[in-house]
Amino acid sequence: MCITKAQIGELNTIIDRLNAIDSVDERMEYLESQVEDADFFLEVLKKVNRNNLRLKNSRGVSDAKKTKYTFQAADVLARFQSNSVESIAADSSKEELIAMYHTIFHAKPLSSFNKMRIAQTINSYIHDMNRFDALLG
Repeated sequence: MCITKAQIGELNTIIDRLNAIDSVDERMEYLESQVEDADFFLEVLKKVNRNNLRLKNSRGVSDAKKTKYTFQAADVLARFQSNSVESIAADSSKEELIAMYHTIFHAKPLSSFNKMRIAQTINSYIHDMNRFDALLG
């Protein structure tokens, strides 16, 4: 047996619609209208181990090096010294800020960090390095 692209598309449509419905009763009503056995359908979905759905086997390897944005440390420093944190966060995409963060710290930021938090972390690091230079020089 082979599951066709059309069947996968139907499954995707059902899952997307289920994710969009807020009420549990409405979800069950929708499910009853779309699948033959709603309880069995939900049990099968619960069995899926999301960790096994990864397409690559490299855990813990930073993906930031594979991004389309590459920055030099000097460029990041100059950008943060000449612009405010708010303007950098507003003008840059999250992907760009993650690439800048990776350039400075050689690691990815926490996934919970938003654009502003990433920009503030980089700015704080630059500020601390400037203070350190002032103490030495």
